Amino acid sequence: MDALLSLLACPVTGETGLTFEGDPSGEGLIRSPGGRAWPVIGGVPRMLPPDLLAPFLRAHFPDFATRHPDVARWLTDAPEAEPAVLETLLDYSFQHVDLADSAPLVDDWRATWDRFQPGLPPEAFAGEVVLEVGCGEGRHAWLVSQHARTLVGLDLSRGVEVARRRDPRPNAFYVQGDLRRPPFRPGAFDAFYSNGVLHHTPDPRGSFDSAARLVRAGGRAALWVYGLDEMRWSYRLSHLTFLRPLTNRLPRPAQMALASGLTAAVEVGLWAPARALERVGLSTLAARVPYHDAAHRDWTYKQRRMFDRLNPPITHYLTREALLEWLRGWAGVQVINADGQGWSARGVKP
Repeated sequence: MDALLSLLACPVTGETGLTFEGDPSGEGLIRSPGGRAWPVIGGVPRMLPPDLLAPFLRAHFPDFATRHPDVARWLTDAPEAEPAVLETLLDYSFQHVDLADSAPLVDDWRATWDRFQPGLPPEAFAGEVVLEVGCGEGRHAWLVSQHARTLVGLDLSRGVEVARRRDPRPNAFYVQGDLRRPPFRPGAFDAFYSNGVLHHTPDPRGSFDSAARLVRAGGRAALWVYGLDEMRWSYRLSHLTFLRPLTNRLPRPAQMALASGLTAAVEVGLWAPARALERVGLSTLAARVPYHDAAHRDWTYKQRRMFDRLNPPITHYLTREALLEWLRGWAGVQVINADGQGWSARGVKP
């Protein structure tokens, strides 16, 4: 916990010198010099700003504030949260916890990493203090923490709970927080990476700038975001952009029902034919079927990824030109077409 405390700062005031009391693998409090206190639940610091922390605790851990009046006291007058951001927190908590993969799928995690970050393996972060922006349930953080000196996974949702359970390495820490008001010291990290997250924030450029402030001069950024330009037709279609105006308004049970129906349709139309081709020795042809790599996954895996297309309250599609503008003034800038699935961008901070 001491290694993490040295990186943390109050997301409200920016104060450093935070302290911890309690069980680092269970429940406790992180305190700021100004008297604010944040929960540690399940070994995960919940460093959300008050407008998000108050409704989050009410929804998921209503007894915590009763046991810890210090937390309840400073949340009493918490402002209202931005609806879309609170919805993102709650919806992704459901996705990452209730629909989490039943077992680690390390090969799948590495395959997605290699698609999103071509030419930049997890080993490239060896010996560094690294931040993952939007770690979800820790798929890629698990890969990087094998090599980094310190790996910190930040996520708005309860996915950090799954990440913590999967990755008990002593150099890996998971924190629940809001990237726009991050609970870290400026310049605390040698590098940050983010795979498929910034485009789900209200202001992707602002989110990038917020993450960039956390990296020291000479540190690196590597991110992957959606971009319809140059996107393969099958991947573009899979994003169901034509349905988003409807699905964003649906209650979660309706979204799940729709995800189940669409998953069944893809099962019949793509995955079953891909398996049939493999059985008759036509594996090369089967590999040309869109999303053939999911043909042998279980139903929950497939349904969860379909739900991911319907669920996000906020989605932006970025252009190459926009990413180049984000990285203006950085060294070694690259913006790469990531296998027709979006843009991989990276650079070195001046």
